[in-house]
Amino acid sequence: MTAHITLDDVHVRYPVYQTSRQRSILGFAANAASFGHIARDAGNIPMVDALNGVSLELKDGDRLALMGRNGSGKTTMLKLCAGLIYPDMGEARIAGSRATLLNPGAGLDHEKTGVENVEMIGRLLGVPRSKRSALLEDVAEFTELGDFLNLPIRTYSTGMTVRLMFALATSVERDILIVDEVVGAGDAIFVEKAARRVRNMFERARILVLATHAGEIATRLCNKAIWLDSGRVVMAGGPELVWDAYINQRRPHAVEAAA
Repeated sequence: MTAHITLDDVHVRYPVYQTSRQRSILGFAANAASFGHIARDAGNIPMVDALNGVSLELKDGDRLALMGRNGSGKTTMLKLCAGLIYPDMGEARIAGSRATLLNPGAGLDHEKTGVENVEMIGRLLGVPRSKRSALLEDVAEFTELGDFLNLPIRTYSTGMTVRLMFALATSVERDILIVDEVVGAGDAIFVEKAARRVRNMFERARILVLATHAGEIATRLCNKAIWLDSGRVVMAGGPELVWDAYINQRRPHAVEAAA
């Protein structure tokens, strides 16, 4: 069975509960920033339109970069593609097993050592006992954490936690890989190792969906890109073209005029 992600006119809305003063501040911020449009439901509860009429189709071999300012809808899109949330309107059709890396440290027990966490996550991922030693070797080689793997996660820096989580998320073959920012959260050597690992993983995996603020990461890993703003797709196309338009804040009509 082939892997695919199809979103058809998808809308995702989040309720916002707050005091009248907070509502005023939220309304001001929404007008000044890029996060979703604020509306109200039948109960007069403020609702943020995190995604507003988004459609896309990804098939085997597609690697999508999501671009946009904080609050533009990238993380909501990732959660939707991972099957962690469902649309309020529209349809999301996803086929294929998924691995997600959305929050550094999520799912880890910070009181346990790195080794103990690898064992725990390995069980959760369905890795047979006979293959968990190989899993630990793979994680140790990729992360280069050395003796830190025998220390509690709470002693790790953010970068070290990212390395461990990325290694675990990419250690088991999955059809679809969902990643939020963290590929670019390390030094240049780690970024290159992560890029190589994803490329190697793609010899077996099918689809990558990556949110990033780094144009180099997007163009290196992806063949498609979407620029999100206020929960809407501003532009879709090749990563280099979309990144250039996004970083220079040139809307599609401006790009066409320049051409």
